[in-house]
Amino acid sequence: MNLNTMEALKAADVDWEGALKRFSGNTELFERFLRRFPEDKTYEQLTQALEAGNTEDAFAAAHTLKGVTANLGIDSVLKVTAEMVELLRSKKLEEARGLSPELERRYERICGILTQE
Repeated sequence: MNLNTMEALKAADVDWEGALKRFSGNTELFERFLRRFPEDKTYEQLTQALEAGNTEDAFAAAHTLKGVTANLGIDSVLKVTAEMVELLRSKKLEEARGLSPELERRYERICGILTQE
């Protein structure tokens, strides 16, 4: 991964150092998993469940996305997803839907950075 991409990710609130620790300092492995993030279908599953009004499926997808972003240090997406998980846990579907535009903005920013190289 080139320096510009790394800097852009850090500017987008990716905790590079913290995530690298979770990958035991294996930069190559971390970068490989990070590059796969845009291909992960969890975000798509979450948005579909929210649109369909399926709170249980939305909760499951949000919880999974929360875990993935936590492991990869994608803190910008993690923050919104964690809030969404708590709302869905409390069956507050409409409030969770209200976070969708912010989640989409942050998700798209990260994916845009990762797919530009």
